[in-house]
Amino acid sequence: GISEHLGDSTVYQPLSKDEAISHQRRLYNKLEGFTRRWRALRQLTKAETVYLQRALEQNPDQFSRFRMSLKAHKTPWKMRPIVCCAGTFINCLSRWLDYWLQQCRPFVTTYLKDSGQLLDILQDIGELPPTTKLFTADATSMYTNIDTNHAIDVIGKWLDSIANQLPANFPLKAVKAAMVLVMKNNIFEWGDSYFLQLLGTAMGTSAACMWATIYFAVHESGVLIPCYGHCLLLFRRFIDDMFGIWIGCK
Repeated sequence: GISEHLGDSTVYQPLSKDEAISHQRRLYNKLEGFTRRWRALRQLTKAETVYLQRALEQNPDQFSRFRMSLKAHKTPWKMRPIVCCAGTFINCLSRWLDYWLQQCRPFVTTYLKDSGQLLDILQDIGELPPTTKLFTADATSMYTNIDTNHAIDVIGKWLDSIANQLPANFPLKAVKAAMVLVMKNNIFEWGDSYFLQLLGTAMGTSAACMWATIYFAVHESGVLIPCYGHCLLLFRRFIDDMFGIWIGCK
């Protein structure tokens, strides 16, 4: 756990128990302020406000928990880091954030729901040229390799660019504020040790998947597709796994 993950001081900051508790209390106050402010500005409905307030009341002191699972298929084998955020007040905000980010899926052209959807697409694609190449790709350590500040900036600007196409009740300003709170305050415990994630997507939070998906999609739609789209018959991605059909450049 230390050698492969938590020992990397550029990604994880060790905290004493007192520091962790102090940070958690400050975060509690920030979420209280978030709820009051955005309710007053009509960015939160009454039901959403009650949901977030109850999260604070029911789970004021619960820390996220770090654990690992074995990547037995790797040679040599490695451990997969997992942060369980269930039962924490910050993850309730992350669930709220995830709900609204999910509304942006129609604007993510490379988005893939699951393998079943990919099979449906391939069945309808027809005969391929003999020089066609199929390829797969996998992002290495996708979550922790995303710079948090850069992602906040990029995703925020992307949301601004599609604001007129989003649902009329989309709480754009509150969503952007929630991104900062969720992604910059991932505190967790491991045994009697405490850590703050400094870099990357906040592991284990409900919004992590859609957040990372959108971040990669901005690069794909702004750089990858404009440069290579004429050579690609198909390009789709499910989180960090990609599938494409390369037909070559004429």
